[in-house]
Amino acid sequence: MQNRDEYAGYKWLSEAYDVTPVQPFRVRSAIGSARSSAASDGFTVETYPAQYKPDATLSAHLTFALKYEGVELDFLNRLFEVTGPEPIAKWALAEPTGQYARRCGFLYEWLTNSILNEVGDAGGNYVDMLDGSKYLSATVPDKVRRWRINNNLPGNRAFCPMVDFREHGKADPAPLRAEIDKMVDQFGLETIERAVNWLTLKESKASFAIESEGKEEDRIRRLARAMSTHCGRIESALTEEGMLEIQRAIMGEKMVGAKLGMRRSPVFVGHTNSTYVPVIDYLAPHHDMVAEMMEGLRIFEQRTRGQSPLLRAAALSFGFVYIHPLGDGNGRLSRFLINDILRRDGFLPAPVILPVSAVISENAMRRAAYDAALERLSRPLMARMNSVCRFGVTVQHEDGVESNLHVSDWGRGMSTWRYADLTLQSVYLMDVIRHSILHGLKDEAIYLLRYDTARESLKDIIEGRDEDYAAIIRSLVTNMKVSGKLRKTYPGVFNDDALVKRIERAVFKAFERLPDKDDDDDDEVVPRLDVVAR
Repeated sequence: MQNRDEYAGYKWLSEAYDVTPVQPFRVRSAIGSARSSAASDGFTVETYPAQYKPDATLSAHLTFALKYEGVELDFLNRLFEVTGPEPIAKWALAEPTGQYARRCGFLYEWLTNSILNEVGDAGGNYVDMLDGSKYLSATVPDKVRRWRINNNLPGNRAFCPMVDFREHGKADPAPLRAEIDKMVDQFGLETIERAVNWLTLKESKASFAIESEGKEEDRIRRLARAMSTHCGRIESALTEEGMLEIQRAIMGEKMVGAKLGMRRSPVFVGHTNSTYVPVIDYLAPHHDMVAEMMEGLRIFEQRTRGQSPLLRAAALSFGFVYIHPLGDGNGRLSRFLINDILRRDGFLPAPVILPVSAVISENAMRRAAYDAALERLSRPLMARMNSVCRFGVTVQHEDGVESNLHVSDWGRGMSTWRYADLTLQSVYLMDVIRHSILHGLKDEAIYLLRYDTARESLKDIIEGRDEDYAAIIRSLVTNMKVSGKLRKTYPGVFNDDALVKRIERAVFKAFERLPDKDDDDDDEVVPRLDVVAR
């Protein structure tokens, strides 16, 4: 086991000041015999030779941390609560032009909302608080004269999620946008619009499935309409008025008033264990914090405009779901935000909607990956919060919601809620977006072209309604043979073996490949029969 002197940066500070991080350090530095790096599951261990070893002081290890490991706002906030202002002020006075002393002085005042006494204005050239080539940061920074710092933190003190793209890249949207444009050219706008109409409904069904809710068609269609009507068109989905408008569109007017709008009661996501005891998987921040945290999320959206739309959509969606500002519908609105931001940022042309919920829920592996992404924050947070949560007397809160959850110390989680590291969640969601485009949207467009080909071929063989052709095609593509149900529904057609072979050949040919325009159909011509469903 390594002792403290073999660590450097944040890990050394954690040991020296007995400040246990809630969110695990994604970069952990150690002093060894040679330079090496080992990465696994989004976390990295960096080993440095002895000449890199900092002096055993707060300032030396903070310098090392900011220089080599990045900015860990949650941990720094907790560390400053322990160190107090004196050592930071002393460092700032000793190095008034030092860029790392100035960064730490600025961060101390920004995080604690206080002023370091007796510390005057710093000197030196202005330096960026974050390296914009490594972090999702503000497009236009605020100049802080006192510290000569360009404050390009993406949010504000109440809510400032962090996304570090050093390992995974800045998420250039151009290649994926080019794929969308290529699809429009290849399949035509009409086919893409038809694909979007179907995928929007599929997205709605999947969104309810993610939350393990029922399949009531009215609810599914309401969400589909909300997606197509409001994405990129509502003034802002992050204001209280905007959230209420979308919530009403999603939930319907039959919702009781207590569940509409910003919540005024505690909320958690959980389950019941084998002994029927409730277990909290994620506790959302106290309702008194919601308004200021949502203001922080809006500021984050404004300050990062012009940055990667993929990273923005990911951070805003996960940030929203962690704040959990509404009494109901948080998950659906968080996934609405993905398409909304991508549309606003010009990444998605109208009327394209990406089936992100459908991708998330398409199989057990992808659903588990979504849960794992949520747990990147919820699991370490609950390890800190479980001991202060209990279930007791039921209390009615301001919004009319009754709850028996009691939390004795909300402050334990405040720093983590405010300064969530959403790096790995963003990596996950970018993969979902990529899959939604390259497979969800593209596969649906290909299916529609093949469907149209199959339907036109069937029209040359049998007479019927569009719904009859759809039923026959869907059954054959699904079962790869004529099912008993199909024979029972259309006995006049599927009891004729020669006709069955001709129908199968027409459908399977269409779905084997996109037909060439010059293909000649040299099948034997047979009379067209009427299709009449029982």
